Amino acid sequence: MAKHVRLMFDNDFENGEKEVIDKLVELQKALLNKDVAHLDKLFDDSFVLVRGSGREESKSEFISDIEEDVLHYRESKIKVPSIKITDDKASIITIVDLRTCLLGVQSIWNLDSKFVLNKINGDWYFVKWDTSYTPKDH
Repeated sequence: MAKHVRLMFDNDFENGEKEVIDKLVELQKALLNKDVAHLDKLFDDSFVLVRGSGREESKSEFISDIEEDVLHYRESKIKVPSIKITDDKASIITIVDLRTCLLGVQSIWNLDSKFVLNKINGDWYFVKWDTSYTPKDH
């Protein structure tokens, strides 16, 4: 199966919003390709993943799960993101549909997600991916 990221929206963002959405696509591609070295560069050291259950994983725990094949992502669809940028902080609220294989079981996760990024030395880094997020006004 080909691994790819599908954008379920018109990617007509500009300037800072374009930079931020491009980082999200880059993150999804790195997940699909199990490119842990690239993931390490995309995440700030303080990065935390908040699972739908509320359980939190650190950057190293999340990358380790991918590296050890506990998490295996096969396809990603990003649906109509809402982006907010204030100075050196950005957030993206979106739905990410991930076709996954978790411990040998295939499934599709529809993840209401909030991504938080910080701009450091001119580049955006993910500090949080919250999949327990309940959509509300951005």
